[in-house]
Amino acid sequence: MTTVEKPWKVVGTRPVRPDGVDKVTGRAVYGADVRMANQVYGRVKRSPHAHARIKSIDVSKALALPGVLAVITHEDLPKVPNPVMPTIRGPIPSQWDQDRILARYKVLFRGHPIAAVAATDHHTAEDALDLIEVEYEVLPAVTSIGDALLPNAPLLHEDGLDDLVEDLFPEVDGRKGNVARLIEMGFGDIDAGFADADIILEHEYSTAMAHQGYIEPHNATAMWNRDGKLQVWTSTQGAFGIRDNLSRNLQIPLGDLRVMPAEIGGGFGAKNVVYLEPLAALLSKKTGRPVQLTMNRTEVLEATGPTSGTRSWVRLGAKKDGTLVAADIKLWYEAGAYPGSPVGGGARCALGPYAVPNQRILGYDVVVNRPKVAAYRAPGAPAAEFAIESIMDELAERLEMDPMELRMKNAAQEGTPRSDGATHGNIGAREVMQAVIDSPHWKSEKPRAEVGRGVAMGFWQNGGGESSAYATVHSAGTVTLT
Repeated sequence: MTTVEKPWKVVGTRPVRPDGVDKVTGRAVYGADVRMANQVYGRVKRSPHAHARIKSIDVSKALALPGVLAVITHEDLPKVPNPVMPTIRGPIPSQWDQDRILARYKVLFRGHPIAAVAATDHHTAEDALDLIEVEYEVLPAVTSIGDALLPNAPLLHEDGLDDLVEDLFPEVDGRKGNVARLIEMGFGDIDAGFADADIILEHEYSTAMAHQGYIEPHNATAMWNRDGKLQVWTSTQGAFGIRDNLSRNLQIPLGDLRVMPAEIGGGFGAKNVVYLEPLAALLSKKTGRPVQLTMNRTEVLEATGPTSGTRSWVRLGAKKDGTLVAADIKLWYEAGAYPGSPVGGGARCALGPYAVPNQRILGYDVVVNRPKVAAYRAPGAPAAEFAIESIMDELAERLEMDPMELRMKNAAQEGTPRSDGATHGNIGAREVMQAVIDSPHWKSEKPRAEVGRGVAMGFWQNGGGESSAYATVHSAGTVTLT
């Protein structure tokens, strides 16, 4: 059902944003605006190399600089008793998450944090970074999927911790490589499907890594009180995820930890990751004072998670009338330095808008010497859908069909099986496609032959995660929902 057929109370109106007035008048408090009594400032020492072993770290000269109050390294992170850490994209060794926060034996990307300094002012903290002496053994780096998959490619993870997690870094040709995980989805008989096809197309596609480019850099302010309770103010889209990560990596009970999200200057999914928060907390614990860290733009682009660069291979089979009969897809996604690319999201969503009776999708999670990737607006889906929508347009051209008619002919609807084994509900794909076909814009003449007009379909799903709600009914007849 479209908005034309059913009137809506909110769609088509101009609702007032509850935070709008504070933002346009400058009263909104962002993370870097937090100010506390006796607050001091921190900076982070980062690796200039994409891949290197750390031979030694000497912080003595930095500590001797007047105005420097504390320096932390990986040795200040407490040992996590549970060796395996759950994530939404599969378990990983807990040590790797701590190594991402502060490098221990190796740096795995340019900008990898090695140490952090707290000082009475920004300039002193910055000067202290140059006094921290780090000896490196520089190693060959792999910064692309192609390089990472070469038979003789240098390995990012050689510490053996991957043995803690089943199916992590499976052996290929008798050797563990840089493919952290392999996923497979699909159903039907693709060999029979392609044998039944009148036309088969096969193409490769690629997308480049892209940073979310939010206007506000990452920041964190922490106060570890003498009673053992920790308060953290940060620019985040997921305060409870930050809280849980801090509890695990700092070994502090959830009841002693409070994370307060400040106003956020953009995130697009990427501000759900812990970067500065544990560093600010540890520095506050050492100094006994509130500590604030804020990244500059270079740090944001070098050391925080972009979306994945990807490679895709697609083979698509169809009948002469445009009916899809088979699809075989391979997806390679950059994970960054640690496992956890959104290749699973790409695999689930690639064929989401369509009914394809025979399909196989293989997804490869590939580690490279870049920061661990972060979410970016339906993580994983756009890159895979770019490949599918491109080959759908090519198929329409080969069949001399209207590209929207081809999509409508194969549109998923209620009851259509999904690649991941679930079944579609009423997703409205056909209704959306019909609305496009019926639109005056789609039917209008193009101003000249070289002007194109394209439409692409996409699919995305969400998970509820852990959630709870409380409703408080007040004597005045109002209700507060939290």
